[in-house]
Amino acid sequence: MLFDASLDTSFWNVAAQVGVAPYLFSFFRVYYCSAVEREIVTTDPGETSLIYPQAMLFRLLQEDGRLHQAEPEKPLNLFGMGEACALAVARERAWTLLINDARPLQFARASGINCVAVPDFCVLLYAQRKITHAAVEGYLKRLAPTTSPVSWSNRPGGLPM
Repeated sequence: MLFDASLDTSFWNVAAQVGVAPYLFSFFRVYYCSAVEREIVTTDPGETSLIYPQAMLFRLLQEDGRLHQAEPEKPLNLFGMGEACALAVARERAWTLLINDARPLQFARASGINCVAVPDFCVLLYAQRKITHAAVEGYLKRLAPTTSPVSWSNRPGGLPM
């Protein structure tokens, strides 16, 4: 069974960097809004002409039909545009929110939205025997310096599985 999920930029960038983004499609039908797409694929031409790996992966998965577009009816007036739209889509459609930024994650959880942060997802992959114990430990160690402890799921029933 696949769960519908609204994707935030923070989740995508971190999941792509540690290498777990391709596993998403075993668990979720992943939807993104245009604000999130812009944040993922747009670079400042004055700053760099690079195409970041997470942007390249996003485009490839978008082209092969694994990423789907969904726009919110009423974006929130909170946080950045990507978080505001991703959060609104999850709330309006009662979907899981894939997010890694601490403040919007706390807000979404407090609002009753089911959220999955990248550390949660890594633990889920291990629990579902998709990765080894050594792999999950490695992912979590790599996430520790850049992921707020609030993202780490220590609540029962936190994952939708």
